[in-house]
Parts: sequence; structure tokens; C-alpha cells
Amino acid sequence: MNSKIQNRIEKNKMMLSSIVNTYFLADQNQKLFGQLLDNPDLLVRWDGSYALNGVNNIRFSLYMYVLSEMRAILFDTHKKVASIHNIFNSLEDENFLNQLRKFFCDTSQKEILSFDRNLSEETKDYFRAEDNKLKATWFDKLLEQATTNYKVLLTSEIGSRVNNARNKMISHKEFQSADDIGRRVFEANDFGLVYSDARDIIDMSHDIIFPLYSLFTKSHFDSKNSMNHHKIVAKEFWAK
Repeated sequence: MNSKIQNRIEKNKMMLSSIVNTYFLADQNQKLFGQLLDNPDLLVRWDGSYALNGVNNIRFSLYMYVLSEMRAILFDTHKKVASIHNIFNSLEDENFLNQLRKFFCDTSQKEILSFDRNLSEETKDYFRAEDNKLKATWFDKLLEQATTNYKVLLTSEIGSRVNNARNKMISHKEFQSADDIGRRVFEANDFGLVYSDARDIIDMSHDIIFPLYSLFTKSHFDSKNSMNHHKIVAKEFWAK
């Protein structure tokens, strides 16, 4: 593999590493603010007090963060931004895609061991060739999974809402006035959104981001365990 292709692969790996880190931060924040939506017993402690306005402010701020970050890593088209859009752009180059497949499926350096250490080179080459076939099948499955899910997301209502939400939100001030209740924090529905969009966009993007991560790193990320930990952190945080 020539150095130019190798550098392109490394660049995409760096972008995906950044995307995964941002995704996990967004998920942790979603879990934190999700407790303020899904746990009525938690909200009781502030009911009837001015502190409830602070809770609403925290909730909306976390919500804005999640949608803004998820929009950036999924849809941003700027060439210098680490985004799924730009990852797929690179895969439109057929030559690069073929070289990536070759990189993913390469088993030439795979060490083949046996108990008696008496395998012939022909036998080792056979095992490497069979492993290469399995990797080729797995590559196509991962690519199809990520591509199909991204197309679904792009054409979905939630994808459209999240893609357009950031500009709507940052163009408004944090508070607005209403004749009957005075100053209040903006809510998601002020922008044609719902709070569940944050959870849904994270769920829908999971099987886009991590298959692509596997294609460029030849590895599997135990994302589910990390995300379960985020749930534990959120519950313990609000329980204190």
C-alpha cells in the first residue's frame, strides 16, 4: 500500500476517533439530562420552588449541547471537520475504498500457531486465505450497515430536525418573555423539536459510527458497556 493511501486511512482513523469521543460525551450528557425527563420522583425535590427554573435551564443547556455536537459529527460538511459526512465522502473514491478493503482484509502478517508447532507454510497460507475471505465478508456487511443506516437517518424526520436545529437554537437568547408567566427558558418545542430527539439521534447514529470505526481500525469497540456506565453515572449523580 502506497504512503498516500496509508495517510488517508490514518486521517480517517483520527477523524473517527474524534467522532467516537464526541459521541460518548454527547451520550453521557444525554443520560444526565434524560434523568430530568424520565424520573418524576427526581423533579419533586424542586417542585414549587424557583430552583425549578434552574433545573429547566440545565435540562435545555444539556439538550442543546447534545444536538449541536451530534449534528456536527453527523452532518457537518466543512472539509476540516471530523464528521460522518466527510468519512462517506472519502469512501466515494472507488480506488480508496478498494484499498481500504485490502487493508481491512490483509492477513499476510497474521501469526498461525499450533500445539506441536509443526504446521507447514502451505497450511498457514491456507488459514490466512480463509481468514481473508471471512474478513472480506465482514467488511461488506459493516459497510452496508453503516451506509444504509446513514441514508435512513438523512431522510428521516429526526435527521432533518437535528440537522436544522442548531441554527434555530443558537440564533435565540436563552430566555424569552411571556405575558402570563414572565421570563422563561426556551423549551425544545419552541424550535419544532422534542426532548426525545437527543436520545433518538444517539440511538440511530450508533450503528453508523461504530461500523465505520471498525472498518478503519480493524477492531471492535465495546460501546454498549461504556454507554451503560454513562447511565449509572447519571443515576448516581442525581441521587446525591
